[in-house]
Order: sequence, then structure tokens, then C-alpha cells
Amino acid sequence: MMDQRVDISCQVCSVTSTKGEIRPLWCRYQTEQGELIKINIDEVKQTGNTGNLFFECTSYGEERKSMFVLMMDNRTFKWKIIRILL
Repeated sequence: MMDQRVDISCQVCSVTSTKGEIRPLWCRYQTEQGELIKINIDEVKQTGNTGNLFFECTSYGEERKSMFVLMMDNRTFKWKIIRILL
């Protein structure tokens, strides 16, 4: 699987279990043209914790499957899309 590295700040809605596990539900970001894009996250797998949290996400949209990696910075709690999986 190939990937494209990106750096897109985003807003994430997530839930946290009673065990402290985070599960992103959706994210949204603003394009350079000012349009807000919302992505519902259908499948998620935490892929690492090296000071930051990484989540491999899958979204099943209109006739296409999208996969990307979300990162949450543990110091600032800011979210970013850091890779688009092709």
C-alpha cells in the first residue's frame, strides 16, 4: 500500500472508554477554499503510541473507500491527518 504524507489540521469527535481508550468517530477540516469537509470514520485501529497517538482510519463514502492516519499530539491535544493511504 502506498501513502501520501500530508499535514492537515482537523477537528475530531471521539469517545473514550472507561479504560481510557480513544475512538475517533469523525473528523473535519477546512480546505484552502474555505469549504468544511467532514469524514465519518467507519473503522479505526490504533497503530502506535510513541508520545503521540496514531489511528489508521477507514471511511466508506459515496462509492469509495478512504483510508488515512490521524495523529493526536499528547502535549497539545491537537489532531492532524498525517497520511492518506492509497
